[in-house]
Amino acid sequence: MQTANVTVTNSDSILAFATTGSEHNKVFDRFLTIEGRPAYHIGNICGTCSFLFERLEGANTSISAAAAIPDKFSHGLKDADESVLNTIKHILPDGEYVVSLLEITPASVLPGSSSDYFTHEQVALWGIDGFWNLPHHPKIEYYRSRTSDLGEKRKLFEFIIPMFPPNWLQTDVVDTYKKSIASGQKATALALSVLEIKQPAVWNGDGEPEVTEHWCLAHYLLDGHHKMFAASAVGKPITLLSFLSLNESIATAADVLKLMGNL
Repeated sequence: MQTANVTVTNSDSILAFATTGSEHNKVFDRFLTIEGRPAYHIGNICGTCSFLFERLEGANTSISAAAAIPDKFSHGLKDADESVLNTIKHILPDGEYVVSLLEITPASVLPGSSSDYFTHEQVALWGIDGFWNLPHHPKIEYYRSRTSDLGEKRKLFEFIIPMFPPNWLQTDVVDTYKKSIASGQKATALALSVLEIKQPAVWNGDGEPEVTEHWCLAHYLLDGHHKMFAASAVGKPITLLSFLSLNESIATAADVLKLMGNL
């Protein structure tokens, strides 16, 4: 997997990461914001707490840099060259990023369905939340891509998380992408990503389970909502230009390096 390291400074992006806490834990819950409004609750700093994302009212628009280089994104990037990275990085918050161009085949997931991570794989390891007595609900239809064993009782789960639901999409644009993607064209979408490594403090049930650690790779989709939906509908791959934040991931740089070797 070819990657690039990118540093963003002095950003005037409408995107930002934010945290909240309490008197005893000044930093605990983490958020992705758009124009100062919380768009997603992206979890917390606790390594033994379960992974989550939850759409909030600020998640209501795409954030595009592709308009500056539309043909490259519509036809699909072959690599992430320096000119592309320099164009896009200005829409990102300050920080250190590992950039990769991933091939993904997204599968649409309805919360509560048989393919929903939160009602199946997460419950199998953490059990049902004791307060709500319900699985987590992300308040958005999302996509899953890779699920793979990493060895040492670790498992990778990959998520693509849109900024708005599919009923906001334009049907004619989706249909155009369906045709091109079905014919083999791999258009490119854009995401701001974080890696969350989570392991419960105690096991749900008797004995140690086969998988004890979830590596959750969350791609927050900035641009390419029509492409992603179309690819899911026709069951064909597209590419995703991922800017994975080293600062905001619940993982070390060494963990990210290991992850890239398994994508």
